[in-house]
Amino acid sequence: MIEEALTGARAELAALQARQSELELPRAEQERMKMTLHDAMSQVLRENNNEWMTVRALADAVNTRRLYRKRDGSPVEINQVHARANNYASMFEKDGANIRLRRESPMLTALPQSATVFRDDDSGFFEWLDENPGGYFINSERNPRPTYLVLHRPSCPHFKGSPKLKWTKDYVKVCSSDRVELEEWASETVGGEVTLCRTCFG
Repeated sequence: MIEEALTGARAELAALQARQSELELPRAEQERMKMTLHDAMSQVLRENNNEWMTVRALADAVNTRRLYRKRDGSPVEINQVHARANNYASMFEKDGANIRLRRESPMLTALPQSATVFRDDDSGFFEWLDENPGGYFINSERNPRPTYLVLHRPSCPHFKGSPKLKWTKDYVKVCSSDRVELEEWASETVGGEVTLCRTCFG
């Protein structure tokens, strides 16, 4: 019984020491540890003015700066960077062994002052829905086209589905409290008219 108690005490002590080490990490280091691999890749590419980078150079930069580590604490491997770029094709474009961020659609940089666009940010989008029950949003492709601009209300049941889905990956959400400004953006910038969601406006 004494040996069992000692074993338990040692395990508890090790856990406390690990917790202490974590708390002693600088805040910036803790934030880096929370970063996903695609976030780390994006940060490196932006700081490199989004110039093409080889997969090896990108992996080396992420590892050198310790922006991301695998679960076992080991450095990211080249094949992981390849796979992440393929899985997030809406975020990255590839040319052989070279990678860069996809160029921002100019239509999404010419938004009304009241509008916010959510891309690759599901949590931010759903937070906006909760905080703006009287607002509106347009569901659009990442490069908006006149033929697909669907206007919804935050209460739309179509956007209450499985959290496993990537709601702002292939389609972005242009959100605003001002319906008129959204419709003017669709008409004047994208060149199309919004289609009203039948569930929201039926």
